[in-house]
Amino acid sequence: MTDEQIMQRIMDKDPTVYNELYDKLYRKLFLFAKSLIDDTEEARDIVTESFIKLWAQQNNFANMVHLQVYFYTVIKNACIDHLRKNKLRNKIENHLLKSGTVSENGIERRYQEAELVQILYERINQLPERMQQVFKLTYLDGYSRTEVAQMLNLSENTIRNTNAAAMKAIRLTLGVEQMVVLIFLSLLFFMSACN
Repeated sequence: MTDEQIMQRIMDKDPTVYNELYDKLYRKLFLFAKSLIDDTEEARDIVTESFIKLWAQQNNFANMVHLQVYFYTVIKNACIDHLRKNKLRNKIENHLLKSGTVSENGIERRYQEAELVQILYERINQLPERMQQVFKLTYLDGYSRTEVAQMLNLSENTIRNTNAAAMKAIRLTLGVEQMVVLIFLSLLFFMSACN
């Protein structure tokens, strides 16, 4: 089957062409993803999800080169997201390792910290979508207000107000005691990030 025929059948949402396309492109897309994240299983998942995204979207590609650029872009973005999540996870793990000897009280405290961090993530995920996006980019991914404003095409004032509203919403859903502990935890993470 020619590239032109494949492109036409993709636009027609012909499911059989997706198998052929998968066989044709999978290996090089997988190697690309694996070179970015060095995680075989995650690279496989990311490539497979890129084909699912292609199926779910209405795309009109001029030729096979444009289709491959689409795949490389989707895969690159998914790999960057994966690396950002791992960076935060590694920051937390490094903090726990640096905190010294592990005693019964230390284990209990870490368990409580983990529970509170989980509660915080649950609360963040309950925020409205735009507020959640701004909050995560600023506080979890570490972008400056200026960078977030540029990424989202918003004013810095809007970013500041959105983050203030997110903090208020999170404070309202958490008890005072939990909020104090979360502030302490965030300071610890910030200090470990600066080191």
